[in-house]
Amino acid sequence: SEFVPVVKTGIFIYLALLLSALAWVYYQFGDQLLQVIDDVWFLGGVVFIPAFIAIDGLARMGELSSSLQLVPKNAFAISFLIQCFGMSVGSLVWIRRFYGGGHVPPGDRIDGYSFIAIVFTVLVATLPALLVTQFAIVDSVDGALLLNAFKWGSVVLGIVLLIFTWSLKRVKPYRFSPEYSDIYWLFFLGLVGGVITAFFSVGVGELVAVYLILRKFPTVAAVALAVVISAVTVIAGVWIHIIENNIIWPIALMAVPGAMVGGFVARLFALALGPIWLKTFASVWITLSSLYLIFGPSLGVMPAN
Repeated sequence: SEFVPVVKTGIFIYLALLLSALAWVYYQFGDQLLQVIDDVWFLGGVVFIPAFIAIDGLARMGELSSSLQLVPKNAFAISFLIQCFGMSVGSLVWIRRFYGGGHVPPGDRIDGYSFIAIVFTVLVATLPALLVTQFAIVDSVDGALLLNAFKWGSVVLGIVLLIFTWSLKRVKPYRFSPEYSDIYWLFFLGLVGGVITAFFSVGVGELVAVYLILRKFPTVAAVALAVVISAVTVIAGVWIHIIENNIIWPIALMAVPGAMVGGFVARLFALALGPIWLKTFASVWITLSSLYLIFGPSLGVMPAN
């Protein structure tokens, strides 16, 4: 309860800043959106790498404007930008529910001090690792190699999560604050996740969520923590892509509103599914979308690499 006034004020200020940033982006790049809007019939929600690769495939096959062709760096850069808005909205929704006066069942929440401790522990490792990797390592790695690593790594992650979800489905959450060993592991995962996120735009949130779930923290709390950590991470990491002009703005501008709506309704979706089916849905989506990337060229729905 001591967090409620601060949380409500912070949410209002951050939301105002977020909407101001969105308005500025549309003011600066809205004309580019109008140039291609007739070619694309959907106006938002394209927030995953597989969707970007599908757009690239359609553009290369002549179904969409050639200006929508992407290389891996473009896809990951757009994902960074979109997540800045989508994850930010998701963070505000989860924080409002947990600590801004929303109702959370006792079995789904952790106290505010534990929440802050986990977020801080991860970010103090993630942000330096992210920035060092972006400025010193990313450009030296082949983009096609990165994309292949993303595909197969995602398949493995999805399968592992699915196996653990159903093998441990009868185990109830019982841990609501981190132990000393958790702090060390979360710091390590922050380092690893920062490096992975620098390459793929995703990673640290997923690692933290999987770790917390396996450690028997409430699934809803694990998701909330992952969203907040991801939001801060992508905001820190998007700037290099803006400076280097890696973002294809028409695609980003079409996707951002859908991502923001998705960030708002994701909480309702997560609560409606429940912990087991939420993890099942996530693992199946990760696995199938990655398999699409791997086998899409041979099926003729994507251009060959």
